[in-house]
Amino acid sequence: MGIETGTILAELRSASGLTQRQVAERMSANQTRVSRIEAGDGDEVDVAAYLAAVGTPEADTFSELLEQKWAHLPKPSLRHPDLEALVAVESGLSRVRAFLDDGQVPTVLAGQAQLLDRRLEDAGRYLLSLDHEVVYVGEIGVGKTTAACRQAGLVIDEATAADLKGMLLDTGGGRTTLCDVRVETGERFALTVEPVNDEEIYKLVAEVCKGVYERLSGDTSPSVVEFKPAEEVERALRNMAGLPRPARARKGATVAPDPAADLAKTFGSLDAFTAEFAARLSLWRRSRRTIEFEGIDAKDGRQWLRSTFTGINNGRHEDFSLPGRITVIVPFALVPDARLSIAVIDTRGVDGSAVRPDILSHLKDPRAVTLLCSKWGSAPDPSAQSLLTHINETDADPALLDRVAIVALARLGDALSMRHDSGDAAGDVIEGYDIKLGQVEDALQKIGLAGIETFAFDASADDPGKLTTFVIERIAAVRKAQADAAQATIAAIDQMIGNRAQAEAMAALATVSSNLDRFADRQAGLRGARRPAYERLLGAVMTLHARTVWAATRRAGRFWNFDAFQHLGDGAAAEAKIRSGEVVAGLTAIIESDLDNGELASAKGFLMQVHANIAQWESDFVNAARHHATAVYLQPLSRAQGLWDACESEYGLGMGGYREGVVGRLRTWFEDNVELREELERRVARAWETSFIAPLKRAAGQGESHQVIGDPEPDSAAPSRLEA
Repeated sequence: MGIETGTILAELRSASGLTQRQVAERMSANQTRVSRIEAGDGDEVDVAAYLAAVGTPEADTFSELLEQKWAHLPKPSLRHPDLEALVAVESGLSRVRAFLDDGQVPTVLAGQAQLLDRRLEDAGRYLLSLDHEVVYVGEIGVGKTTAACRQAGLVIDEATAADLKGMLLDTGGGRTTLCDVRVETGERFALTVEPVNDEEIYKLVAEVCKGVYERLSGDTSPSVVEFKPAEEVERALRNMAGLPRPARARKGATVAPDPAADLAKTFGSLDAFTAEFAARLSLWRRSRRTIEFEGIDAKDGRQWLRSTFTGINNGRHEDFSLPGRITVIVPFALVPDARLSIAVIDTRGVDGSAVRPDILSHLKDPRAVTLLCSKWGSAPDPSAQSLLTHINETDADPALLDRVAIVALARLGDALSMRHDSGDAAGDVIEGYDIKLGQVEDALQKIGLAGIETFAFDASADDPGKLTTFVIERIAAVRKAQADAAQATIAAIDQMIGNRAQAEAMAALATVSSNLDRFADRQAGLRGARRPAYERLLGAVMTLHARTVWAATRRAGRFWNFDAFQHLGDGAAAEAKIRSGEVVAGLTAIIESDLDNGELASAKGFLMQVHANIAQWESDFVNAARHHATAVYLQPLSRAQGLWDACESEYGLGMGGYREGVVGRLRTWFEDNVELREELERRVARAWETSFIAPLKRAAGQGESHQVIGDPEPDSAAPSRLEA
């Protein structure tokens, strides 16, 4: 046993009203032995005797739990929030695997059994992990960092946090968060920095210097063309180089000189100025990656964390390079439920488009809940709506939007300013919140995304515990969906095992399997794509800021705010979703028809599980298409240096139509390399066979239906298999 078991035993005894002495008397033992058992120092015999002495129904249940064998899943904590569901999953896996090990499994049941086995194990392993992330996404200046700090208790003093001045993370009026910031629970206050690579830093320095130099030369106007990187990046680099931007002068006051501009004047060329700026960074000295608080006082630790984080985030800590990702460790839980391991992620502010690789990665994480934060007046703002529409078009994960919520961030007076359609003003804050959330839900319905959860929050006035409760409820809903899926799979397993000995049931299963197999044969060939994958990339170029496009061309198509290969992958994924949609609808119709057929009632559990798997097969196919598009185009396009140089060189010439020119050059390149499009089509066709048709046939009892249990199903989205 261990300390956890001993603690639970003590809780059971206390709940029963018994003292240690009374339990000892019932065990015919001394109180010292009982105390030792409750401290975790006992064996199975001791625990059995102890529980028998307590004698309550709860003690009997715990005794049964201790006897549970874990042969198929790792043994969970006895305090696991989904322990009951995991026990059921373990029992279900035992039954289905014993069924498969029989050696006499009818062909019509073999594929079904393996399908159920995989689904149940996937659900069990999802529930087993207690790790989740809460991701804050929002436009620059919306207040997401402040909301995240209030929700997670990342404040200097909770008693005075309503003034919004004592946040542990760096907050301001926008353009403050330099990179992804991950906050997690650990033993002490600490910071870990993953730096931007030196090559990228020098590219950014060149852009800062070009912006400064152009302003000095007067060759171009900042209102027409912009060379410098994002404001927060320039601020950090200038601070690292000891060339901070001067504070803005008050009206009528003398403008302070810009040290970077003064330095540029001393050099005869842009290259010389850039080399000097880069040298002043002293990147070779900025090798530190981790820093910890050495004290013991919690309040001092919070103050240390705030000042140290602010220094690193603004490039003012001489030991750290430009951060690409910061991990913050705090010695306290970020949510009240200590059984869950929750990390909070504050993403870099959205500047133009939220369709970024980092944000999409968080959204697709099945263990993450993403909060799309919007200003009160614009919720859901255009960037959030565009992101949700993009996801809806390019991803087939049916649970993805269940992991997303819209948070309307209010300020003082916002709620009371709301009016009903009748013109009547909100009577109180709660009524104002209801009106606003109704408007948000209406806006989501207009873009075909009704049902996304919404929440309103004022960081200066509302109890942050309410936002935390909302977050925990979202995580609980995601976990419950997995538990419900596991229970449905277990029911299907039991129905399948019961069907084996019934001739009528076997005949029904044979009919259902035959229907599925014939459908798979008819749909083995995938209909052609409507348009090439690169059209989505070209469309994105036309919607982005020209400076963002230019920055991407300088990096062969890969920039933090715009990744050409991500858009190529998403273009292929969108087409794959459309191409598979008709087939999915047809298969769904067949299953629903069979479910309505009373003569096939004994196959209902199996049909429901196939229906549930359709979404996963389609998602696998869509993701495979996305992967293949990136794999096919990555090397040829990234190495087309002449193309990128030509696209880069046209920026800032004052000719206009820069983005149109980039689109034209890219289109010509894609059309000249038509063999790549043909190769992508071959791979997508193969992915359709391996991701959708083959699993469907295996479920129907055809094909390779006798895999060794525990071996993964062929995953067409895995690079090692796709490239074969």
